[in-house]
Amino acid sequence: MKNIPVNERIIFALDVPTPDMARQLVERLDNEINFFKVGLQLFLAGGWPVVDHIVKRGNKVMLDLKLYDIPATVGLAVRQFADRGITFATVHGYGPVVEAALAADSGVKILAVTVLTSMGDEEVAELNFQGTVEDLVLARAKKVLAIGCDGLVCSAREAARLRRECGPDFAMVTPGIRPADIKSDDQKRIATPGRAIRDGADHLVIGRPIRDAEDPAATITAIQQEISAALHS
Repeated sequence: MKNIPVNERIIFALDVPTPDMARQLVERLDNEINFFKVGLQLFLAGGWPVVDHIVKRGNKVMLDLKLYDIPATVGLAVRQFADRGITFATVHGYGPVVEAALAADSGVKILAVTVLTSMGDEEVAELNFQGTVEDLVLARAKKVLAIGCDGLVCSAREAARLRRECGPDFAMVTPGIRPADIKSDDQKRIATPGRAIRDGADHLVIGRPIRDAEDPAATITAIQQEISAALHS
């Protein structure tokens, strides 16, 4: 069990179209949550000032741009993340891309995205991969961890198998987290917060179930209680 404060277990997804909306959410929620995800939409809308605002308030940032380009370009891009106070940055789980991101030595922990949680077996079959989506996740995970990647972004459905076969010494971040009474939206491989933690996830990326709740603070408290119970079960 890693010594991660409960207010950093949830990474709140700032999947909103404007910097003002993002700042309002951070200021509303960072009494309960101290980790926020800035994705492609928000980064293109607000750039570094959004990241700087989150960090200056004493919070952590996961910069979720899912970089995927020729290795030289990825390396140059990751160098731009240095000295920004970013904790995690994401790249796609392709070996040369991960190697380039690590070689940039930006001081940011690199997370490899294994297979997007919007993909299922049908989409994986279109890649001509002979196996299930879980098999593809495991194959990619083993390759990137072997070259020193700091962690993985994967569905909670694969978490238990990854922990069992890849060990405890990497950060596991799981999107596609939905409380039992929330619909799945566009995510196919989803799990509840408690199951994800019990299966080995370190951080849970959650956005809409909190953002759209009538009482976001109460929803956060309920999820954190479920996380704590799972950690001590």
